[in-house]
Amino acid sequence: MAVEKILVAYNFARYERKGLDFVASTYAGRKDVKITLFNAYTPLPAVEMNGNPEMAKVRPGMASLSDELRQKESALKSCIDYLLENGFSQDQLDYVFKAREKSVADEILDMVSKGHYRVVVLSRQPTKVSRLFGRSVHSRILSSIKDVTVCVAS
Repeated sequence: MAVEKILVAYNFARYERKGLDFVASTYAGRKDVKITLFNAYTPLPAVEMNGNPEMAKVRPGMASLSDELRQKESALKSCIDYLLENGFSQDQLDYVFKAREKSVADEILDMVSKGHYRVVVLSRQPTKVSRLFGRSVHSRILSSIKDVTVCVAS
């Protein structure tokens, strides 16, 4: 039996839950799917703080940003828990939380290409439909991807 690999781009906005709800309602109970939740975050700058008293002023802000990243990774793991509660098994679920090296769209496209995903689930804030086709992550993915189903939940 062939496994259908699904990539769910997740960016922690409140409307992102719609993508998870779509995946749960569409694929729950199917044993032939593997789902990966994906987030590419802006990396923290590498700052040498030792030996410079001025840099000590930056330390609390950097610690706060590091805490925020840990909280986001934890939130991504809680999305895995949500899918577990909605009909998936642990071996069907995975997540990737990585420092962004290029644009978000390019990170998603690389992930799709390297991971051989057949379905990409994106979420967007409900707005005018015309904005969907403007210059955005969604339009970049939709215009660049081939032989992959793209679902935009809104």
